[in-house]
This record gives sequence, C-alpha cells and structure tokens, in this order.
Amino acid sequence: MFFNPLTATISELQDKLAGGELRSVNLIDTYLSQIEKHNGYLHAVIVTAPRASLTRQAELLDKERREGSIRGPLHGIPILLKDNIATHLDLGMDTTAGSFALAGSRPTRHADLVNRIIEAGGIILGKANLSELSYWKGTGLSCGWSAVGGQTQSAYVRGGIEAGDSFGGHSNPGGSSSGSAVSVSAGFAPAAIGTETDGSLVMPSNRAALYTIKPTIGLISQQGIVPVSRLCDSAGPMTKGVKDLAYLLDVMVDKSKTRIPEAGYTTALTDSWEGLKIGVLDPEKWQFHPILVKPNAEATLQMVNEIRAAYATIRPLAKEFHENVTLIPPMEFVVNGKHILYSIFGKHSFATQSYGVEDHSSIRSIRLTALDNDFKSTFEDYLAELETSPVRTLQELVVFNEEHASVELPEENPLQNKLTEALSYAMSAEEYSKTLAQVRHLGRTRGIDETLTKYDIDVIIGPADSSVSSLASASGQEPPLNLVSRAPYANFSPGYPIATMPLSYLKLNGRPFGLAALTRAHNEATLVRVLSAWEATFPKRNPPPLIK
Repeated sequence: MFFNPLTATISELQDKLAGGELRSVNLIDTYLSQIEKHNGYLHAVIVTAPRASLTRQAELLDKERREGSIRGPLHGIPILLKDNIATHLDLGMDTTAGSFALAGSRPTRHADLVNRIIEAGGIILGKANLSELSYWKGTGLSCGWSAVGGQTQSAYVRGGIEAGDSFGGHSNPGGSSSGSAVSVSAGFAPAAIGTETDGSLVMPSNRAALYTIKPTIGLISQQGIVPVSRLCDSAGPMTKGVKDLAYLLDVMVDKSKTRIPEAGYTTALTDSWEGLKIGVLDPEKWQFHPILVKPNAEATLQMVNEIRAAYATIRPLAKEFHENVTLIPPMEFVVNGKHILYSIFGKHSFATQSYGVEDHSSIRSIRLTALDNDFKSTFEDYLAELETSPVRTLQELVVFNEEHASVELPEENPLQNKLTEALSYAMSAEEYSKTLAQVRHLGRTRGIDETLTKYDIDVIIGPADSSVSSLASASGQEPPLNLVSRAPYANFSPGYPIATMPLSYLKLNGRPFGLAALTRAHNEATLVRVLSAWEATFPKRNPPPLIK
C-alpha cells in the first residue's frame, strides 16, 4: 500500500502525487479495496462508480498532471457523495436518497456542486449511505438507516449499535449524513460531501472525529439535491483535516453569493488563536435530549470534564475568552404552548414533563409544521426535474412504501409518519410568514446575535453533542414572497454557518466527540480560522482502532 487510507488527507495525497510517489489510479485501487474489505459491515457506501470508468478518469487526470496541467488541490482525488446528491447516470450510479422508490430515477444532469468538483479535478468515487430521505421519513428511525443501504455502523464503536440504544444513542453513527462521515473515518475516501437541514453534517462528523462546515444557506447551490427544505438545507464537506475543508469550500462555494478571502479560504489557515474572541457554552447545560441519546452517566461526565479541559487550554491563547456565555437553549423555544424548533427527534422531540403538557402532539414543533408545509412542494419540484422516476408525487412515494413494506417499512424501522403528515399540511401565507418570523426572532435575534453582541465575540463554541445545530438552522428563515408560484426567496435571510472540531473518544465504546462553533452568516473564513487554530492546538485525531 502506497499510503494509509485511514489517515491520509487530500493535502498529503497531493504531495505524494506531485512527487511522483503516487498516481490517481493508485488512489482508486486503494480506496475501492478498502470499501470492498469493510463496507459489508459498515454499510457506509451504497454504490461505487464502475471501476473501468473510475480508472479512465484517473488515467486522464494522471496524464494532465504529467503534462503540467493541474486543475487545483482536488486534481485526481476521489470524493464520495451522500446519495441525495444527484449524478447523471453517465457516472453509472443511481441517486436514491436511500429509498427504493427513487432507484432507477434519472436526473437530467449532475447537481451543480458535482460539476464544480469534477471541473476541479475531483473523481466521484461513489454514493454514501444516509438516513433515508435525510431523516424526513419517520419519527424515531435509527440514524444512518436506509432501505437501500441498510444500517450504517460507526468505524469507532466497539460492537456496533447496541441493542436497546436510542435511535441516536452513543453507539449510533449519527445522521443523516452517516455514510459520508463513516466513509471518511474508515478510509473509503479522503473526503466526502454530506448535507444538513439540522444536525445532519454536525452530528455524524462529530461522531467520526471529522471537521465539517455547514455553510451559510445559499452559498452552495441546492440544485440537484433531494431536498427537505430550501430554508434550511445546505451541502457541506467532511474531512480529516482543516486544509482539506478549505480546499473543498473554495470549489463548492459560489463566490458571487458571499465574501471570501481574495486567495480563498486557505488563507484563513493561520493555526493561531491570536486576535480571536471566543465565548463557550456550559457543557453541563448543553447536551442532547434523552429521547435522542440514551443517557449514560460515565459518558456524560467524561465529555463534560474533557470539554472543560479544552476550554482551559484555549483560554490563555485567545484574545478574549468568555466562559459559560448565555445562549437561549432550544428547549425554551415555546410560543403559546408549542415548541418552535424543528429537530431530528420529530414530533416527540421533548418529553411532556419539560413543559407540563399532557398531549405530545400539542408540543409539536411549529417549525416542523412549517417544514411539513414546505416538504411536499419542494420534494415534488425535485421529482419534476427528473427525466424518469418511479414516483412523481409525495402521495406516490407513500403508496410505494406501503406496497413494498417488507423493505421500506420493516419491523425495526416501520414508520413513514413524516411523509404522511406532510401530505396533509397546508398553512396560509399569513400563518407561514408568522411562524418563520418567530423562528428567526428566537434563533437569530434572541439567540446567536444576542450572544455574539452581548459578549462582543467572534464565535460561540459548545458541545457538538447538543442542539446547537438547531440555532444555526433557525437563524435565517424568511418566507418566500409568493407561496403559490414558489418564486425565489427574494427576502430570504440565510441561515448561519456551523462547524465541528474533534476532541476525544468515549471510554464507554470508543465513539468520538468534540465541539461545534457558531457565527454569523458569511463568516466561513472565521470558522476556518478557528478550526485551524483548534487543529494546531490539540492532538491529531485518531483513526478508528478497529473496523469491526
């Protein structure tokens, strides 16, 4: 083997390619071999492109390199895509979002971000598993499960998903970009692309000891991505190192939509906390709800102690450091007895005793209702763009699942209530506008903005094993001006970015955990700077000690 796929980064591979130690055809062979060896257990990859096609692409890029034509840092590098990112069938792969109802569907073209990666010299190696339909299928389904791909397993967790664990418990890889994260940690590719509505990049990256950024909404084109919500969705890179993250952002981000450093995000790689003003959240107060993550006292104590130790390391290095900053927690997002935030928990997000409400449905997320209202039209817009598809409407998808219940609604993951509920929601324009205004007020005005302004800080850092992603997701919702015609969101105010940083590994089962960082819209360069300082300060991430 020419390199260790468990540890190799894009930048390290480029050094070897430039020095003649490697060719891109070697990369293809090594990563396909790693997938063949371990994917039978991990279920992280749904499909790879045909080997002959991959070899031809690699040979072409090797030829360009020999002739002195280098397209950039991604030249000749294999990349995996979450299987909700469309690729034309010319690449030899379906785009299923984990659903058999989309198997055989034919996109008319690649998603925009796929074209950007290919033009930059990246090789689309395959499609990664995910929580089916980006976890917009049924309440309480196991994170990382899809009908097409099966149950994704963590490459770190000893013994795999524990019987009786909660659907997002400590033994779970997290979702919905589960396969993308596990693939990178298991050495199936040096980097992968995932997507997030709320937590779907952050949670699985955190549990695979990876760096990720969900950018400001709108900076990466959503064209060709099987959607949940135009208001909250974004693709994002998932990598072992921060330089690789910057490389991918430079390729994926539409520079006309934001401000970035003149020479790209790589110029933000300062490796220093100098000049940064940091506020950190109390790790005892910021944790996942027990419904999502089954509590374990040992794991909780370890995370709290090690996060506090990390804070102590940062404190003398930053320009300013504020401990235990106040930030409105998602569980307080209640208006008229109803919870405002959508979360991956669905309608049973928060236990009734949290609010003294007897009927679970009465604390159904207001924003979840708004996204239910969006989902049908948004999903059907995607289906309408397909050249061919087994289903053309949400109703047809629901019926397909019922008719193929043995695979789509199996005993261990039997629900599709998110789909059936989305069929029946029809909010008025006034109610929709009011709902999203409430969300934005709490997520941004009373949330992230209030904390950043109150303490005069650049970023908020807190446990990634918490609902911080909901704050980022809630920070930018604005309703479209014309709900009937689905006109462009002329007054759309983009959601804020969020990033992850690996820290340590649970003694309980080896599962990684780390921190997340929040800031205002269009400040991706600040997040890259924080992540580079983090990477320079703390020990290198560990590869998984065992795959099975």
